[in-house]
Amino acid sequence: MDEQPRGIWPRRVEKKINPTTEFVQRGLRPGDEFQVDPIDESLIFKPVQRIGIFAEAFLPKIDGVTKTAVMVIRHLQQSGREVIVFTPDNDGNTPPNIGPSKVVAVPAMELPFVPETKVGFPSALVNEHLDAFKPDLIQLFSPAILSMAGVWYGSANSLPVIANYQSDLPGYATRYGMDLLANPIRHALRAIHNSSHLTLAPTHTVIRQLREWGFERLRLWGRGMDTRRFNPSKRTDEMRQRMLDGRPDDSLILLYVGRIATEKRVELLHDAAMEDGVALVVVGDGERRSEMESYFGDNAHFMGYMFGDELAEAYASADLFAFTGTNETFGQVVTEAMASGLPVLVPNAGGVVDLVWDGMNGFICQETSDDYREKVAYLRDHPEERARMGEMSLAYARRMPWTKIMEMLEGYYAEAWDINQEMLNQPQFRLRNAQRVEERQQVRMERQQERQERWQERQRERQTVEEGGKSSNVGDS
Repeated sequence: MDEQPRGIWPRRVEKKINPTTEFVQRGLRPGDEFQVDPIDESLIFKPVQRIGIFAEAFLPKIDGVTKTAVMVIRHLQQSGREVIVFTPDNDGNTPPNIGPSKVVAVPAMELPFVPETKVGFPSALVNEHLDAFKPDLIQLFSPAILSMAGVWYGSANSLPVIANYQSDLPGYATRYGMDLLANPIRHALRAIHNSSHLTLAPTHTVIRQLREWGFERLRLWGRGMDTRRFNPSKRTDEMRQRMLDGRPDDSLILLYVGRIATEKRVELLHDAAMEDGVALVVVGDGERRSEMESYFGDNAHFMGYMFGDELAEAYASADLFAFTGTNETFGQVVTEAMASGLPVLVPNAGGVVDLVWDGMNGFICQETSDDYREKVAYLRDHPEERARMGEMSLAYARRMPWTKIMEMLEGYYAEAWDINQEMLNQPQFRLRNAQRVEERQQVRMERQQERQERWQERQRERQTVEEGGKSSNVGDS
């Protein structure tokens, strides 16, 4: 069996429907379910009180970048900080705020073959908002073109900048048949990250890769798990029947959760879905959903997007979780499945490898449909092994709550702050900083003078109109 459907790879670029827009039109607005407990106040780095966030993906789109950005925002709000968010506009669906924090949706371009992905661009609007906000620190989530504005502003104003590496954009370029762009994208990302004070990467695998590419000042910063929301107690017979969709009750429910996109490689589950006694369930949506529904036929049940408690019930009501994306830096859906007590199957590629102890809490699979099929069949036929792996998954997930992740983040804020202070104390930086202050003051004065001149011009125009009206009235009399 081919790993990819015939006639799909490569395929011509055509206009796709944005699934995010579709679920917004159905009244679905995810985001409130992302919450984090407060951390010990003594661990909060107090000098950083105002944070400018650049998120290349944000609500209402749901992916790893969005989840992480929202969790950090919740933490910052809980700790009394002020936040402003810059993100590409998502077809007018971007929320104007998240809690008390303003969200600035900048003009964006849609990628025709990935309509959920928006590319935002730096603009004067960003600087105006940041000048008014006066941030203490800039944080970039999966930096791309828009985040360059954050790097430039941080450099111009001598602010610490932290960049989160979250998306394998060079790998995506190759996956979408644009190999020639992979190296330029890699070089551009290295420039952005090395212009930041720290780069946070979610796994050791990713750190090793970035180090080979010449990225500097790398730090490990993983992801947490909300085990109150995701846990085995959420299992329900009603959800299980929905997932089976008429298939035998004793079927092994094999679950995939995530976007249905080229880089996710859902087709790797095709052979496993054809196994007797296996019921594949796909939760999520994306530009390739219709293709995959045709490809799998009656061997899979596609349920669309799920959020909050409904998603937690789906995880807990399944028997086994399979993830197939080979360009992932972390894979938060994998840890959500673990927290729900499921053994997990992941490919032997990307950051997800760091989440699985092969043969303990799941299996690391080769990037072939047949290997996924073999692992699924084994766990179908050995329920005692499935139960043991599920217990190991749960233990793994419980050891890393979001509070620990946020405590680590506070430490990185302090480190980036100290690096910035050391740079400012060097004579060449003091001179450059003084020159920049003078330049900014000059620009402000010029802008103020321009506004004053425009106001005076409007006043003269108004006076001319009024005098003309009076002359007309005199003539009429």
